[in-house]
Amino acid sequence: MKYYNNILYVMNHSNEGIDGLKQALSMAHNNNASLHLLMLYPMLPKELQSQQSAFETFLSERIKTSLKNARDILGSEVVEPTIEVMADDSSLAITITRYVLRHGYDLLIKEAEDTGGESGFKALDMTLLRKCPSALYLARPISNSREKIRVAVAIDPVTENEDARDLNIRLLQVSRSMADSCSGTLDIVSCWEYPYEDYVRHNAWVMVTNEDLGDAVLAAQNEHHIALDALMTDAGITGKNRIHLLRGQAATELSKFASTQEVDIMIMGTVARTGIAGFVIGNTAENVIEKLNCSLLALKPGGYVSPIKAYD
Repeated sequence: MKYYNNILYVMNHSNEGIDGLKQALSMAHNNNASLHLLMLYPMLPKELQSQQSAFETFLSERIKTSLKNARDILGSEVVEPTIEVMADDSSLAITITRYVLRHGYDLLIKEAEDTGGESGFKALDMTLLRKCPSALYLARPISNSREKIRVAVAIDPVTENEDARDLNIRLLQVSRSMADSCSGTLDIVSCWEYPYEDYVRHNAWVMVTNEDLGDAVLAAQNEHHIALDALMTDAGITGKNRIHLLRGQAATELSKFASTQEVDIMIMGTVARTGIAGFVIGNTAENVIEKLNCSLLALKPGGYVSPIKAYD
């Protein structure tokens, strides 16, 4: 199924790697979407501005070379992207977000900033996660062949919020589509816990038997499982799905799962108060994201409003 129509890939002017470009070309191909390649570079100082045209020509040729190399690897997965080189005299995150807003892109792709082997994402990527209105895919190198790429989606099904429920359904549908274009198997990961267990078990003033406490914990697990099954039914997803109900806090268990299970792409939503500019990533999502070492596709909830305006 087609989920994106208009994709923007932002290229790093100082990095000739093509890992992110290959993934952008594949996603555009799989969605039958248009793809625009944008390379931003720092505004040249006044004494060098006479060389700006020649410098932009040089960067354009670099893009074309990278594009050819990526296409040679991908083979039949070919789209014809448009190419643009543009000077940036502002904050890079603001420039990118404004570009997305002005041109109506529904998916922004860029290579994740180099963290020097550390987990998580650097300041530019985190700012885009918080403020860019479109879906955001932060690409990291994937060594597996397409048939072995492992896709996982994080779902929190127990919610009475309609925005969160709609986002969960969209997460399931998008991740199912992405898994179909990769290994064909989707890992659906959901964390649950009974937050009162330790309090009740170790509080001498609360008279609850171990049997009653065990029943309460089991009921919480069953509620979570039933809610997840209902969401999957409403999302209408089929195919090979592996369900992982992890007991514990999402901030710890999701990143641990992604690492130990060698997940290549994690898909997750950002929880927000919709309609209020800048309210996007909740504490749980931030804590998960700062520990991830794989590629990340982050979807915004419906009604999200960027604090950055398309025009001053």
